[in-house]
Amino acid sequence: MSDPVVTFQNVFKKYARGEQHGTLRDFLASSVGRWFGKGVDPTQLKGEEFWAVKDLSFSLKKGESMGIIGPNGSGKSTTLKLLSGILKPDQGSYSVKGRLSALIEVGAGFHPDLTGRENVYLNGSILGMTRKETRAKFADIVDFSGVAEFIDTPVKRYSSGMAVRLGFAVAAFIEPEVLLVDEVLAVGDTEFRSRCQHRMDQMLRKGVTLILVSHNLNEVKNLCDTTLMLWKGEKVNQGPTNKVLEEYYHRVVEMIEMEEGKAALRAGPGPEKSVSITGVKFVDKNGVPTDNFFTGDPMTVRVEYEARRRVEKPVFAVEIEWAADDLLLTKLDTRTDGVNLRPLEPGRGHFDLKLGPLLMEPNVYTVSARIEDAAADEVLDMVHRNRFVLNEQTVVSGFYALPHEWEQGTQAKVEAA
Repeated sequence: MSDPVVTFQNVFKKYARGEQHGTLRDFLASSVGRWFGKGVDPTQLKGEEFWAVKDLSFSLKKGESMGIIGPNGSGKSTTLKLLSGILKPDQGSYSVKGRLSALIEVGAGFHPDLTGRENVYLNGSILGMTRKETRAKFADIVDFSGVAEFIDTPVKRYSSGMAVRLGFAVAAFIEPEVLLVDEVLAVGDTEFRSRCQHRMDQMLRKGVTLILVSHNLNEVKNLCDTTLMLWKGEKVNQGPTNKVLEEYYHRVVEMIEMEEGKAALRAGPGPEKSVSITGVKFVDKNGVPTDNFFTGDPMTVRVEYEARRRVEKPVFAVEIEWAADDLLLTKLDTRTDGVNLRPLEPGRGHFDLKLGPLLMEPNVYTVSARIEDAAADEVLDMVHRNRFVLNEQTVVSGFYALPHEWEQGTQAKVEAA
């Protein structure tokens, strides 16, 4: 059995809410406090402190790949920064054996006043490469990054996408033994992300150890043998990726239901509305209400309402978000689509938004619905966080796929001489 190349042992890391060191005076005051607090138990919180990482342990052997998932604020990026040496733990230990390459923040490790070319050589030197070794890889790095035209331009003039392209190319082609990759790849376009995944596949086959932080659960499923799920800085599960992703879906659903219950208690009974949304249902291709769907299948979002007055010009809107992070994916409404609805008469009714096929990455999604009175420019009612789970059936390579067709043009026949 080979020894672990990455070890994280009972690591604690805490922050203080609102802690900033914008001036030298702030930094000195904070440092003096730490010096004189050496006798304090580092595993105890005080004041406005909170755990970014709490008693976290894991290990990886050569060639293994692990994803780290969890909602925002769960400690994913902090864990990578600890491994890369950007941060130091308050308690616990970690070790990385071999050459480490990390892509954690856009442009991390780049000097903004140096050109792309100079930064490639600088990063190679930091990672222990000789100038000759870096020169041998330079053409591949520039070709992969796609920034050849700007390689002699200072990096401070690069867009975030260009910085990510060059940063990943350096991290991937300087032949690390351990590669850390954070969510920064989301900045790149679909074609570039696909090339990055292909390159990481090649690296894994060569025995590189990979740790990947991503909200793209499909990417985690494709690249990672095991997955670590963090929740408020603590490990709640680690194991085969499919099993951990399944639990992640359930936890997000529970989180939504809990938040909905708290919101209902805070709101209490409100004034009677002229039009109320009484329910949001998700209907499958057989007309059956459900909250579980599969990629490639259609779905109908059914919004039920009760009107207590006539609404001459109703507008219906639906927003779809990633559940764990409240990240808006798309907004659809009848006004933008140029759909003129009949007036709402007093009574009960519903409207359907027919979607499909669902070609998004498997994940937990939430839907918000809204009814407006266009004539009065008034929002009549809205409801939030009605969730559904999208499971994988049709493979979606990326965040979403597009319905498409291929067509080959006619080809002129060339007579032989």
